[in-house]
Amino acid sequence: MNNRCEKVLKALLSRCPEPLRNALERFLPEHERLALEKLPSFEESTPDEGYAHAGTLDAIHWSWLVPILKSYSTREQRLYLSALDRHTAESIAGSLEIARVEEKISAPARDYLREQLLKALSQPNSQILPPEYLPASTLNRLLLLSKKDLIRLIDFLALHDLSIEFRQIVETKMLKKIYSFLSEEQKTFLQQITSSLEPNPFGKLGLDRWDGTPESLRTLLHRRGLMRLGAGLFGQDPDLIWTLCHQLDSGRGGVLMKLCTKETATETTKRQIEELMGKL
Repeated sequence: MNNRCEKVLKALLSRCPEPLRNALERFLPEHERLALEKLPSFEESTPDEGYAHAGTLDAIHWSWLVPILKSYSTREQRLYLSALDRHTAESIAGSLEIARVEEKISAPARDYLREQLLKALSQPNSQILPPEYLPASTLNRLLLLSKKDLIRLIDFLALHDLSIEFRQIVETKMLKKIYSFLSEEQKTFLQQITSSLEPNPFGKLGLDRWDGTPESLRTLLHRRGLMRLGAGLFGQDPDLIWTLCHQLDSGRGGVLMKLCTKETATETTKRQIEELMGKL
């Protein structure tokens, strides 16, 4: 039994009434029971219904599919696009620079084409663990956020760095300029966290090299927010990380996936992510 199968089995058993769970576990060989005991715990309650959508092809950002479809002929590309929803198909067709012609395909053919795309995406893994079978973690709830809210969370995480640097900026003119580029929601949040004395494990933002434009400030903050989210996700289940990264566009998601491998996480960072999830 591979590790993912063991995780699914433990999750299913964890959600059974204790008498039934004990009875079922007696059918397992001793080495399997010992292997299950070593796995992280799972939520014993029924998983949130929102997880049913996370990890599916519809939840994956279309930009991840472009490199896969580039290897096919135009005829094959159109077949695959016919198996996707209209917005996704039109976005991919525009990126591939082909005219979208909807092919008539049967429901089984549509399911097969979608399954092939999902398999191609999950390589070199044979399959990604569905979110409802992920080991218990407060960060699993990130998968319930829309892409828009996930991006907002990333941007708000960076305000913790900005609040730290605000205490070190003595030039009032620069402080006012930065403040003027923030939304009212960001200003309110920044005021709530200004009193934090958190040491910054991520280094300076680089405001000394900022060109003074709102666009570059947003880029600077977004990159730092990605760094903080990656740090908070370090050590989480690999399938949680994979699913979350693929809900973002391939540019952001690819960067986040690399950042999740860097051991800069602190309990403070994780708590900040949890607090922001409660606000979004």
